[in-house]
Amino acid sequence: MRKRWVAVRAALDRPRVWRVTAVLAALLLCTLLVGAAQGSIDVLATRPAGPDHAAPWVRWCSAGQVREDRTQLAYCARVDGLVVNSTHGPAPGESHVAVVGDFHLTIVRLPDGAHTPPLGGRLIAVGPLVRARDGQREVQAFRVLHG
Repeated sequence: MRKRWVAVRAALDRPRVWRVTAVLAALLLCTLLVGAAQGSIDVLATRPAGPDHAAPWVRWCSAGQVREDRTQLAYCARVDGLVVNSTHGPAPGESHVAVVGDFHLTIVRLPDGAHTPPLGGRLIAVGPLVRARDGQREVQAFRVLHG
C-alpha cells in the first residue's frame, strides 16, 4: 500500500504535467465558450401589427399549423446555432435536433421528411416556440433557412 501511495505522490509532484493539463483545460473551455456563443435566438411573443414592423423571417411563422398537443410559448422564434445532437422519432419521419446558439440550448422539430443536419453544422430554423414534453423550449420549424 505504501509503494502505491509513493507512486501516486511521485506522479502528482510534477509541475510541468500540471501546467500542460491546465493549459489544455483552458483551451477546451475557450473552445466550448466560442462554440456556444455563436448564433442567436430571436423570439416574438405576439404577431406583429403589420408587415412594416416585422423582421423578414416572420412571414414563415404563419406558414403552418401549430401543434395542438403543445403549449405555445411565443408566436414566432428564429434559432441560429450549431447542431449538438439529433434524434428521430417517435413518429416516422419526425426529426429533432438540439441547437446551441447565443448560450441557449433549444430543441428544433424539423418539418416531416426534412434532412437532418450533421453534428456541428449550422442550422437556422423559424417557427412557433412551444413547450416540449420534457419541458425544454422547442421551435416547431415551419422553415429551415440554412443547414
